[in-house]
Amino acid sequence: MTGPLVRLAVLGDPLAFTRSPDLHRAGLAALGLAGESIARRTPATELTTRLADLAGQGFLGANLTHPLKEAALAQVARVSEAARLARSVNTVGFAADGWWGETTDGPGLVDLLRSLGRDPARECAVLLGAGGAARSLALALASAGASAVTVSARRPEAIRDAWRGIPGARLVGWRSADEADALRDATLVINATPLGVGDDPAPLAGIARRALILDLVYGAEVTPWVRHARAEGREAYDGLGLLVFQARRSLALWLGRAVPVDPLARAVGWPR
Repeated sequence: MTGPLVRLAVLGDPLAFTRSPDLHRAGLAALGLAGESIARRTPATELTTRLADLAGQGFLGANLTHPLKEAALAQVARVSEAARLARSVNTVGFAADGWWGETTDGPGLVDLLRSLGRDPARECAVLLGAGGAARSLALALASAGASAVTVSARRPEAIRDAWRGIPGARLVGWRSADEADALRDATLVINATPLGVGDDPAPLAGIARRALILDLVYGAEVTPWVRHARAEGREAYDGLGLLVFQARRSLALWLGRAVPVDPLARAVGWPR
């Protein structure tokens, strides 16, 4: 290992289970860089202090997860256009000329789909949930030319303003007739809600069998929804795959170098 110690972090709340530090370490090792990565539970009310502490200790950057992605917008001096439109920052860099923010969730999804042999431009997508991660995914799919992006939310009217910057996204009501129609036509269904243990985000019987099912939730084992889908012979994955590809994008931004995906995938056992 060469060069100064690279220090990275992942922040979130409750952050009960995370593989981001393993991915950070694997990426650094793949490039021959000495480094470390830590996970810190961080409520949104403590984000300002936490980021300042990390920057003061010489950290290079941090990944952010729920519920910090939108709150981080106010913490950075520079933000990418994609992160601004999505109102979501999952990657913060501590630069000498000011902190910067980016979202790698959407680009990571596009990378994941291509790794699975799927063309994002041919997808008819349904996103279950309408938070910051969902906005980033929808923006990336729309930018890649997806034929349709439908977003199911419990209160579509209440979040319509937050979605105005996402071109082509159609908001529908949770468990509505419009949602059911979209699921029947979908080629890609993504759970972008915290649901994943004990509750299926959508009944599999209503989802087209050709649809790829992605659950952004991940843990020590695949989620019940993914297990149920696989038991029916469907193609389904949990959120570990997206984590690998978004982490790769974040590492490339922090380090200014391309990062190979295979060492990251091996570090966390993807695919599984």
